[in-house]
Amino acid sequence: MRHRSFLEYRRYRYLKLALVLCVLGTVAYTWYRQTHFNTPGGLGYGGTLMGYGLGTVGALLIVWLMWLGIRKRRFKASMTMTQGWLSAHVYLGLALVVIATLHTGFELGLNLHTLAYVLMLAVVVSGIYGVLVFLREPERMTRNMGEDNIPTLLLQLQEADQQAARLALQLPDEFNSLLQAAATHTRLRGSLLQHMLGSLSRNCPTQRAVERMQQLNRQLKDEQAQRGREVHALMLSRRTAVEKIRAELRSLARLRLWLLVHVPLSFALLFALTGHIVSVFIYW
Repeated sequence: MRHRSFLEYRRYRYLKLALVLCVLGTVAYTWYRQTHFNTPGGLGYGGTLMGYGLGTVGALLIVWLMWLGIRKRRFKASMTMTQGWLSAHVYLGLALVVIATLHTGFELGLNLHTLAYVLMLAVVVSGIYGVLVFLREPERMTRNMGEDNIPTLLLQLQEADQQAARLALQLPDEFNSLLQAAATHTRLRGSLLQHMLGSLSRNCPTQRAVERMQQLNRQLKDEQAQRGREVHALMLSRRTAVEKIRAELRSLARLRLWLLVHVPLSFALLFALTGHIVSVFIYW
């Protein structure tokens, strides 16, 4: 049975609702512009009766979507309810762009009203990024980790280092230096930006150990050559574990980045929207 994402919830129920909302808003705006508003260019701005109506719908959508964002994070919510809330959040958030744009009457300037509109667009764009991340990253994380998790991989690293250190006692000193550097200087955790850019993988001591040991093993013979190959194999398994951990942390960083951008922008939009509404009532 094919897994259905939250975007397909109940046969695209909220996509259909969003389309209906957009069509009704567009038809109402077009009708009002043609019959009730006569200015050069024939544009209807937010201060008309239709503008107030569309603005009210847009403001209610913003408040409802923020409330929905809080509700869908409650732990008691079932998977089906969470999928429904996510689907509504995405599609009605996109419909908000149409409603808010019609509310402006396509008249923008350097003022608080335009700031609210720009913040709304920024919230929607960051939300689209969040959708893409949540559609891709969980599957990628499952494929990368398999049945492993970070604690078990860290334990594998520790065991590989211990075994390699015992075997390297009878090998040239450079083997021990490489092992020491890999064990103590390989960085797994970093800042959000470092994980996003993958900069922790550059000049990685574990990778250097793998490459250099391969060269050193060509110079060894007999029993030392066998030990060198065993140490090299342990370093290969260490590198695999390191790459898995970094990939997992990179995916988590992408998920965190969305929240760090989307949530503050949403609250900034709420404050700008409040100022927009208050100023409208003051100068009404």
